[in-house]
Amino acid sequence: MRIASSSLLLASLALADALKTPLEYEHEFSAWMKTHSISFSDALEFAKRLENYIANDMYILEHNLENAWTGVKLGHNEFSHMSFDEFKFKMTGFEMPDGYLEQRLASRVDGLWTDVQVPESVDWQDKGGVTPVKNQGMCGSCWAFSTTGAVEGAAYVSSGKLVSLSEQELVDCDHNGDMGCNGGLMDHAFAWIEDHGGICSEDDYEYKAKAQVCRDCEKVVKVTGFQDVNPQDEHALKVAVSQQPVSVAIEADQKAFQFYKSGVFNLTCGTRLDHGVLAVGYGSDNGQKFWKVKNSWGSSWGENGYIRLTREENGPAGQCGIASVPSYPFATLISKDEQTETEKVVEEPRSVPADNPVESFPAEERDFRPMNLADLFSSAKITQCGDVGSAIIDFSDLEVTPSSPQRGQPVSFFGNGNAKRDFASANFKLGVKLAGTQVFGHSGKLCGDTHVPLPLGLGHIDVHGFACPMKKGKFSDLKVDVNLPIIAPAGNYEIQLTSDDDSNSPLFCVNVELDLTSGEGAAKKTHVYEPISYM
Repeated sequence: MRIASSSLLLASLALADALKTPLEYEHEFSAWMKTHSISFSDALEFAKRLENYIANDMYILEHNLENAWTGVKLGHNEFSHMSFDEFKFKMTGFEMPDGYLEQRLASRVDGLWTDVQVPESVDWQDKGGVTPVKNQGMCGSCWAFSTTGAVEGAAYVSSGKLVSLSEQELVDCDHNGDMGCNGGLMDHAFAWIEDHGGICSEDDYEYKAKAQVCRDCEKVVKVTGFQDVNPQDEHALKVAVSQQPVSVAIEADQKAFQFYKSGVFNLTCGTRLDHGVLAVGYGSDNGQKFWKVKNSWGSSWGENGYIRLTREENGPAGQCGIASVPSYPFATLISKDEQTETEKVVEEPRSVPADNPVESFPAEERDFRPMNLADLFSSAKITQCGDVGSAIIDFSDLEVTPSSPQRGQPVSFFGNGNAKRDFASANFKLGVKLAGTQVFGHSGKLCGDTHVPLPLGLGHIDVHGFACPMKKGKFSDLKVDVNLPIIAPAGNYEIQLTSDDDSNSPLFCVNVELDLTSGEGAAKKTHVYEPISYM
C-alpha cells in the first residue's frame, strides 16, 4: 500500500507540474487547429472546443502518468476538440442484436485454409499488400473502408499488384442494404461488388465523406466470392490473416481508443461491435501477442493510423471483439479485355409504356421483370394505445405515410392534438417488434430532436419531439421518421412509442403496424451478413 500510495503521489505531483496556463493552452490549441486545418465559426464555438481540448489534454496526461506500466500511450489527434460523448455519437452507435452471434456460432464452417503452415508473425503492410491509411471523416462509412481494404489485399494476393479502391462508390451506389454514411455490412458490400461486376479505383471515384449521386466509372477489381471465418476463434482468424488481410469488427467506443497513440492496446475493452476495420497482421512485442489493425481515422491517429490489439488474452471473442465476425473476399484485377466485354454488354434502359408496362418486357422475361418493392408491404396503420382517457396528450389527428412504404425509405408518423395541461419536459420509450418478438428498444428525451441509430448500422430513427416546456393547448410538432433497411426480414412489424412527463404521468401511447410480408417471387438473400457500424 505504501508503494502504491507513493506512486499515486508522484503521478499527482507530475500531473500538477505538467499543467499549463490558460494562455499556453490557447497557443497550443491554435497550433493544433492549424496542424489539422480546423477552424470554428465564432468565438463561442472556439471557447467550447478549447475547453474540450484542455479536458482531453488532462485526461491524456493523467493516463500516461498513471498507466505507463501498461505500455499503452495516448496522444492528441484530430479528435482532440471533441468531448467523449460527441466522439461516440459521431464515430460509433450500433449494437449487435440479441441472438445474432448465436446464429453465427450455429453456422460454423471449416475455412479454406485448414492445412496451411501458419507463421509466428505476418505483416501485410510490410509485404506491400495494404494501401496507405485513409480517413473516413465524419461519415459512418467504416464498413466501406474495411471492405475496400480486404478487396485490395485479396487482389494483391492474386495478382501481385496493389490498387487503391473507391469507398465513395460503395457509399453512393451500394443501396442493397448498406446505408452510406449511416453504416453498413462488409459481407453485404462484398456481395454488391460481386453482383455489379467489380469496383472502381480511388483515383477514378474519389472519396468525399458524404453520400452523393451514384455515377459510372471503370471497374478495375472484381470479387468472385467471400468467406466467413468461424466466429470467436482467434486461431481461425490467425490462419486467415496469414493468407490475406481480413475484415473484422470491434468495439471502439472507449475513451482511451479516442486518443490511442502507441503500444499494444491491452486496456479494458468490450465486445459490442460498432466499428469495421482491417486485420493486416499479427505478431508479438516483448512477449505480448498482438493483432495489427488498420483503421480509417487518418494517419494522425494511433501508430500512423494503425492499432495493435492484444491477442489470445481476452476470451473467445478476442480483444474488443476482433474475432467475433471476421470475413474475407476473393478478388482479382479486371483485364482490359474484360473491361471491353463489360462495356459491350451494357444495355440502354428500356422505355416503359405507361398504358401497359408489362408489354415492355419480352414474353420470355415477363415472369422475371423487376418486382415493385411496394408489393412487399400490404399496409401501414397507426392507432392510440393505453388508457387514452387519462393521457395528457389528446390526439386529434394521427397519420402514417406512405400507406405502402418501401424498405430503405423513411416511414413517417406524426400527430396533431391538444395538451390538457402544461409540462416542463417529456421522456419517450420506443420499441420495435417483429412477429411479436422485441428486436429493438430505445429511450430518451421527447423534447427537441433525437437521432437513434438502429442495430447493425442498417438505418436510423429520428424523433422530432415537443418544443419544451409545453403549454396547455394545441400542438402540431410531433413526428417520427423510421428508416427500414432494404434487407429487413419479411413479417409484421409493430413500432410502439410511449411518453411520460417529468412526474412520470403518462402523456400518450401510439402504436404503428407495418405489414412487411413478401409477395410471390420476392428476392431472397443467400449470404449471412455481418454487423457493422456507424464509425
